[in-house]
Amino acid sequence: MKPIASILLVILMLAIPAVMSQDAKHWISQAKSDYYNGSYSLALDDIDQYLTINQSDIWAWSFRANLLRKMERYQEAVESFDRIIALDSSNAEAYNDRALILSGAMNQDEEALASLEAALQIEPQNANIWYNRGMVLEKMERHDEALEAYGRAIDLNQGLDRAWFRQGHVLMLRGRYNESLASLEKAIELNPENAEAWNDKGMVLMTLERDDEAQECFQQAAHLDPTKKL
Repeated sequence: MKPIASILLVILMLAIPAVMSQDAKHWISQAKSDYYNGSYSLALDDIDQYLTINQSDIWAWSFRANLLRKMERYQEAVESFDRIIALDSSNAEAYNDRALILSGAMNQDEEALASLEAALQIEPQNANIWYNRGMVLEKMERHDEALEAYGRAIDLNQGLDRAWFRQGHVLMLRGRYNESLASLEKAIELNPENAEAWNDKGMVLMTLERDDEAQECFQQAAHLDPTKKL
């Protein structure tokens, strides 16, 4: 016959997974509820409680990273993406989203590029990652490389209207007006609600001395976005 203490220990060990599972469900449910109610600090506390139970849950780390981004706690958000990458080094989305914060919120463009390069090593056919690479390079005024990245994005996804628009914008900056016009017209064809594309098209047409057409574009831009001035 086994000692009573040993029997109780076995019972407790068997009970722990069930208790933890119930706690985990509670904290996940609470985190989602608080998030949708706009209580981000509470949602962060909830997801942290859950992560003390299950530190290897990539979904939870992603939830935490994006919550911290919404709270503008950018360094902590990057650290959460780092945890995802440590758990799954093939997670291209984590590398990509990490880069967006590094460049867009923290102005760490070189590190953002390195993160995007890692993402492209995993998913070289991902048009969105190529587009994001183009955005960082454009921000750094590395225009030729940005055009190459936008071109790759378009090759992979002909319907990616924002890549056509950014390509057209950079071509305009480079003085390649006819090529710019073609790209901007494609962007507008795909997304006629893009006020910036209409405005850029107007600027290109003005440069090409097609003033009447340019004015029509500016009017359309102002209609879509009243902050645009003719």
